[in-house]
Amino acid sequence: MSFKAERFFAAAHLVPLLILMQIADNAFSAPPAKIAFTSTRGGNFEIYTMDSNGANQVRLTDDTAYDVEPSWSPDGDRITFVSARGKRGLNIHVMDADGRNLIELTKESSNTEPAWSPDGTKIAFIRAKGRLHVWVMDADGGNLLQLTRLGANYNPAWSPDGNRIAFVTRKRHGGPEIYVIDRHGDNEQRLTHDLEKKGHPSWSPDGQWIAHESLHRGDGYQIFVVRTDGSGHRKQLTRKPPHKERPAWSPDGGWIAYVEVIPNKNTTIHLMAADGEYLKQLSEEHGGDDTDPDWYDPVGWAVSPAASFVTIWGEIKEPNSARR
Repeated sequence: MSFKAERFFAAAHLVPLLILMQIADNAFSAPPAKIAFTSTRGGNFEIYTMDSNGANQVRLTDDTAYDVEPSWSPDGDRITFVSARGKRGLNIHVMDADGRNLIELTKESSNTEPAWSPDGTKIAFIRAKGRLHVWVMDADGGNLLQLTRLGANYNPAWSPDGNRIAFVTRKRHGGPEIYVIDRHGDNEQRLTHDLEKKGHPSWSPDGQWIAHESLHRGDGYQIFVVRTDGSGHRKQLTRKPPHKERPAWSPDGGWIAYVEVIPNKNTTIHLMAADGEYLKQLSEEHGGDDTDPDWYDPVGWAVSPAASFVTIWGEIKEPNSARR
């Protein structure tokens, strides 16, 4: 090989390497993504946060009543959650991201599962008034609107553009199925049709997929994805016990956090790439249960070189079945 050819060959391989090094440098210098979650490690249900690699686990609430189901505001400044404090049963509260300035948003009993809209102006939630239904309110608790009217409905999740809400419904067509409805309560659409028990839908950031848990044959609950337009078949991401539940898609699209449930052991929060590979445990057993993961990413980009690679790769291929 001539000297000129060798220089060209070296340059051709150096450019991709420099790009990967820049991605890695940007990833490590960026503020880490955060995950809010519920834990009973202190003897009661309380709200915690941690970095997306499992580090810096911090307790935010400390009350004799239990606090569960955290949801980040889009700007990361506040967290809404469900609490049993007070005399009105379960209600939705909001606090600063450091646990200060607690405010009660709903005043009636049995309001649960808050989910903040992408523009930060609305909160979807479930109200048990006769039956379970999806409601929406302003972020300050005003202007309540009931969206669903039929069946029993739960687990609301906003689309990335804020125009639609996914949820689970039962007592309509047999087993719990995933539906979507627009933010005003119109244009309801059923996405799944296989009659397996399902729960906790979570949108991919590009709006094309919804991850969810599903009770699948002898494998227990596993993580699947379905297209948000209802086309095609579901794709299974995880296989084999133990149960894998409550998927939560990362804002950069590269990762899915989920809860692993093993009988007679404490539940723990885990992480996998969006294609079902690269499983990692984030929270350790400590005598309590960890659940309800919800993401906030201050930069909306991957938080490690591996995550950057998964994000880029995920843009050019569909999620596939994990080989496990």
